[in-house]
Amino acid sequence: MELIIKHPHNYLCTFEKTYKNTEFHSIIDTLSSSKYKTLLTCDASISQDTLRDFWKKC
Repeated sequence: MELIIKHPHNYLCTFEKTYKNTEFHSIIDTLSSSKYKTLLTCDASISQDTLRDFWKKC
């Protein structure tokens, strides 16, 4: 069986403070220290079978 990888369709988050996003610095601080940081910054590949099984069981 060939393992088919579905490319991520969501964008990753970069917690970088710049002069262009000064209004979001407090949100960046909060998310940077949260337990969800890895979830937002991790580039995960998902196999097609796993995705199909997920939607069948929903």
